[in-house]
Amino acid sequence: MRPVYVSGVCAYVPPRRITIEEAVAEGRYEEARARTDGFTAIAVEDTLDVAAMAMRAAAPLIGEADRDRVGSLYFTAIHRHGHTHLWPPANHLQKMLRLSSAARVLGVSHGCNGAFLAASLAIDLIGAGQAEDHLVVGADKFSGSGFDRFDSDLGTLYGDAASAIRFSPAPGPMRVAGFALESEPQLEEMYRAPEPGPEGPGDHRIKEAKRAFLDRVGRPHFDGLFRGALQRLRTRLLAQVALDESPADFIVYPNVGAGLSAALYAGELGDLAREDVWAYGRSVGHTGVSDQFVGLCHLVEQGRLRAGSRVLLLGAGNGLSLAALVLDCR
Repeated sequence: MRPVYVSGVCAYVPPRRITIEEAVAEGRYEEARARTDGFTAIAVEDTLDVAAMAMRAAAPLIGEADRDRVGSLYFTAIHRHGHTHLWPPANHLQKMLRLSSAARVLGVSHGCNGAFLAASLAIDLIGAGQAEDHLVVGADKFSGSGFDRFDSDLGTLYGDAASAIRFSPAPGPMRVAGFALESEPQLEEMYRAPEPGPEGPGDHRIKEAKRAFLDRVGRPHFDGLFRGALQRLRTRLLAQVALDESPADFIVYPNVGAGLSAALYAGELGDLAREDVWAYGRSVGHTGVSDQFVGLCHLVEQGRLRAGSRVLLLGAGNGLSLAALVLDCR
């Protein structure tokens, strides 16, 4: 397989934070949930729309001399972009970034693992010999609809952010050392309403679907399915990179609450890295498709990475869809 590199990663995380103390005092978040979930704050964007957030993340990765090398642009999100349903944000980014009209431009929608699934396309195509770069952009803003970032879901809080990562066949500052996908389709029921119906306020009552599923099958059954998928992902990953023998320097988990699934990630994969980035993740919230690349960008900006550093990124989304990406810094 041809080597695959990351030529750049960038994120936009709005500076404003709503602290958990503020949310509890305002009655937006239950104190008992706050103790269980473990967040400290969430990032909130007040002025920029989703497309503008995405541009903040993507533009620094496109240089005047190399924009024609971008053969594919993938835009992914889990929440609404603020315009009509038929508006294609990926083409808007193509126009604003002045990419080639021949570029493959598409939206990828598969829950919070959408960016990793887009990355899998980039990695496979470059690995198979394609000479072009691939740009994966994600952005979510959880306001302006019936979605309540504090109360619509069970076990997590939602923060606003955008991310972008550029994959290339040309040597860059990071090299893809391993990538694995896994799934557990029995868990799709956690997000499915009892019956299909017209679009409306019920679309945002995610926690009701989750509670109904957990009440029906029981927490042990849920844990078993989830752990089984994580164990299969671990096996696939270790067949490529021996992290059990030489752990990564950092692992970036999904920014989800500690009470539902965070412990499962750490329990099955935590020994594959020396340090996690949860202290940062719990201060911005679950940013939809961007958690992992936002966390990676944070490590870069904090100067935590140097030549020889290895980072493990764990992606997860409803489905259940899982992914693991190992990057070596050069």
